[in-house]
Amino acid sequence: MENTPYRTVFGATGKIGRALLGFLSQAQMPTIAVTRDLGKAEPLPFVEWVAADMSRPETLPAALKNSAAIFLVSGMGTSFVEEQHNVITAAKAAGVKNFVKLSSAAAGKSSPAHIVQSAIGRSHKEVEELLKASGLNWTILQPTGFMQNWLGEFSKRVKEERGIYEATGDGRRAYIDLRDIAEVAFTVLKEPAKHAGQTYILTGDEALNYWQLADIIGEVIHHKVTYVPLTLEEARERMEMKGMPQWAIQTFMAYTEVQRNGDAAYVSSDVQQVLGKPARTTAAFFADYAEWFK
Repeated sequence: MENTPYRTVFGATGKIGRALLGFLSQAQMPTIAVTRDLGKAEPLPFVEWVAADMSRPETLPAALKNSAAIFLVSGMGTSFVEEQHNVITAAKAAGVKNFVKLSSAAAGKSSPAHIVQSAIGRSHKEVEELLKASGLNWTILQPTGFMQNWLGEFSKRVKEERGIYEATGDGRRAYIDLRDIAEVAFTVLKEPAKHAGQTYILTGDEALNYWQLADIIGEVIHHKVTYVPLTLEEARERMEMKGMPQWAIQTFMAYTEVQRNGDAAYVSSDVQQVLGKPARTTAAFFADYAEWFK
């Protein structure tokens, strides 16, 4: 398979990366999965794991050999822009033609200006501009809030207290299942030329508030779930008590205020456009992950 064209997935051990690898493997598409720690690699048919570090450009060429298209996702941090730029630069040097970047709705037209200027929005926007200037065929995915973010402290509170504690008031957001994000990425990687130059805003098909979500969860788990609205100050105090960094608190609070003010209810048809089917509903998500909440 030395001359086989590969799809290269950076961030392959994250939630979206793993879901994307599943689609690629099932489709029997030869794939390079990139990770800093091969100890986290999970064997899959048609997937070859390669160790590389985005902060060390000299490690990247080995991951890009015979790559026809790249998918890039990575966690936010102080060197986020530099690391993603390293991958773009290495891709161009390796002769890769197609590049799919997972960005954020925070960097796009669906968000207010002050969200675009937040730490996350600003960082993603900068990388988007670097990618567009690179000469590569690019596609950008801008998802809104992930439903899977409810699997953790949120689901624990529902399970133990039958309560939801958020400071978004009755503001709505069109949350998206990350499995839909992964399937969109897979669809783009199958035919990258078809999607070149496109920015897709990825949302669910329904904008909901936490009153509505409490009812949906309650119906799924057959227990009443109560939404307890927090003040903005209470939400900030909770994050500070958990030791979250200030940039993360500031960004989260900006998102919270936008939703609270009614400016986060944007619904996009891009998932339907790319996949030819509707995005997964929140009811379907909670049914699939019901054991987390019961």
